[in-house]
Parts: sequence; structure tokens; C-alpha cells
Amino acid sequence: MFYGRFEHKIDPKGRLQIPITLRQIERDKIFSSFMLLKGSGGCLALVPVDEFHRNAREFTPELGAKGIVDFARRLYPNAFELQLDNQGRILLPKNLREFAGIEDDVLIIGLGSWIELWNEERYDRVCAESEIGYDEIADLFFSNLGRKRLDKNNESAS
Repeated sequence: MFYGRFEHKIDPKGRLQIPITLRQIERDKIFSSFMLLKGSGGCLALVPVDEFHRNAREFTPELGAKGIVDFARRLYPNAFELQLDNQGRILLPKNLREFAGIEDDVLIIGLGSWIELWNEERYDRVCAESEIGYDEIADLFFSNLGRKRLDKNNESAS
């Protein structure tokens, strides 16, 4: 799982170093290639290549055929497979940097199965304008953790 918040800078050539804690999330698993996509809310998303391909094959939204085709026309032409160089950097295409409003500073956040790259001001604005408050979802998340712990304890007692 990807998690954490990091602030980095893009070098003059448009390269961004991905923090080691996001490249090596398990002792034996190092990610060296990602798909870079337009994310939601005006960010960029980095998804491990295998995860992207698996999700793309399984993606079946409740849209009509036209909606799926319209989305695909926006997603796939702006998808780039990126290999990290020896220093853990990726080259961010200029058109995607412009889309995300990323110039020099980049906010990098881990979101479980993927990583998001943000213009920090945009990120703060999107979070502030969210229709769902943090506590609403946090209550569900933490109650789910408790339920799993209870289920595990009940299995052990059986």
C-alpha cells in the first residue's frame, strides 16, 4: 500500500524523484514502472503497471456504451508508461504537468493502490470543497477495522 505525504521539486528537465518509501513499499517489492494518468480533481495518478492493466480489464462502470467510449477517449491517449531511472525519477510530460498545474513544487501523496501528484494549492482547495467530510468516511474505516478484529477474535475462540 502507498501512503504518506511528500513535497518534492521538479528538476529543470521535468523529472520528479519518487520517494524511496513509495518505490519500495515491501522489503521484496520495488516498483520501477508506473502508468501516469490524468487523475480526478485535477491531479496526476501513478499506478503500478500491473495494477493498471488488471483494473483496466476489470473496469465495468454503470455507464452506457457512449459514456465508456467518451471516458476511454480521454484516459488512454493521456496514459504514459514510465520507467524510473537509477535515481528513482520519472519524466513528467509537459502536457500532463500543465493539466495538473504543476510547475516546480509537487505534492506527492500515497492513496493505497496508487500515488497522486498535485499542485498543493489545488489539493488543498479540492479537499476543502469535498462534499463528504473526513469524519464520515473515517468512522466507516475505523469501524471496519474494529469489525475485522472482532471477527478474527471470534474465529480464534471457535
